[in-house]
Amino acid sequence: MTAGSAAAEEKVDFEKQIWPFVKNSCVKCHRPPYKDERGRTRKPKSGMVITNKKDFMKGGEGGVIIVPGKPEESEFLQRTLLPLDHEDHQPPEGKADELTDAEKKLLELWIKQGADFGDWERDPEVDVKG
Repeated sequence: MTAGSAAAEEKVDFEKQIWPFVKNSCVKCHRPPYKDERGRTRKPKSGMVITNKKDFMKGGEGGVIIVPGKPEESEFLQRTLLPLDHEDHQPPEGKADELTDAEKKLLELWIKQGADFGDWERDPEVDVKG
């Protein structure tokens, strides 16, 4: 067994390995409704909240975005793989940091492994109603 295949078989830890880059690149637009600095209520884009496990797995207006064990059917991953200039690419160019190729591969592996959130239920910093 090579070192690469051994690493590929290690279980991905959502909270430590996935959540940090998802939070950085996706939460700005996909969090519960909140009041911005001007007092306006901001709603999640596409009705999709990803700051807690329940809502993340529920998806948004377009339906489920994570299909455990099936990265090819998981919209959350597939939209990151679209060309940067595609209208459905996520995150939209200039709105947040793009996921790196390594992050996309890790996200794919996490989904392949069953999209297990472990003990993570929510991020109390951003999973608040405002």
